[in-house]
Amino acid sequence: MSRLIRQRLGQLVLVVLGLSTLVFFLVRISGDPAGAIAGTDADPETIDAIRQNLGLNDPLIIQYVRFLGDLFTLDFGDSFQYRTPAMGLVLDRLPNTALLTVTSMVIAIAIGLPAGMFGAVHRDGPLGKIVNGFAILGQSMPGFVLGILLILVFAARLGWFPSFGNNDGLRSLVLPAITLSSFICARQIRLVQAYAMEELSQGYVRTASSIGYSAWRIRFRHILRNVTVPWLSMVGLELGQFIAGAVVTESVFAWPGLGRLMVEAVSTRDYPVIQAGVFTIGVLVVLINFIVDLLYVKVDPRLRTEVAAT
Repeated sequence: MSRLIRQRLGQLVLVVLGLSTLVFFLVRISGDPAGAIAGTDADPETIDAIRQNLGLNDPLIIQYVRFLGDLFTLDFGDSFQYRTPAMGLVLDRLPNTALLTVTSMVIAIAIGLPAGMFGAVHRDGPLGKIVNGFAILGQSMPGFVLGILLILVFAARLGWFPSFGNNDGLRSLVLPAITLSSFICARQIRLVQAYAMEELSQGYVRTASSIGYSAWRIRFRHILRNVTVPWLSMVGLELGQFIAGAVVTESVFAWPGLGRLMVEAVSTRDYPVIQAGVFTIGVLVVLINFIVDLLYVKVDPRLRTEVAAT
């Protein structure tokens, strides 16, 4: 197990370094932030002075070496737009995104896993077909379309929930969380249903049934446990989908999170905020995948044996 932890930590460092380096070069070929800061009416001398002040006139290799130093000290400089430390801005917005993401993930898991099992067991019945239809609809509808529809119905027409911001407690969280969880929930239903149907066709199910095991024991003690192994991997991989979806969802609902901050930073070419945000997201994604890998080893006896042997 200790060897696995060392390997995963080494991968974490390499992935975050590679991702941060890629973003460093991409944002610098995307356009000049000095023009965005100075405004459309600024003269060339003003723009050049801003570039000089921000260190953008230095050779690219010098900027990159400076960036690596900042990366290891977690000091990405001040935001061009807000004139405050970029990492401070990211950390201020991170709790809102974490709240939205965790809530959405809980909704997706709470619905997706049991609904997928139910759909597999009752796949030929009317309720099973309803579950399957819901999953297809959830995967087909873009998040921003669902978000707008929820705003029109439950905010504008019925007035049950606010349409933007996070100033109304948990009521503000309902519509963004449903929007963000919808696609992942639908996909979990489909995949869990496929895994469970494959398990239902295995010989051990018929054997357990023939010796008198109840259907509930077979489904929840044996089938569900076998389904949990690939399902855990799926949950870990889908974290990136949650973060990507949070960018759109936060924009639709004006949710003051990291995703919305990143959209603003990209539009104004705010290099420090983009780099700090990507670094933070990269670390979180790799850490959570690392935790999922450890859980995967705990759940699957075959992997426990392989890890113990190394």
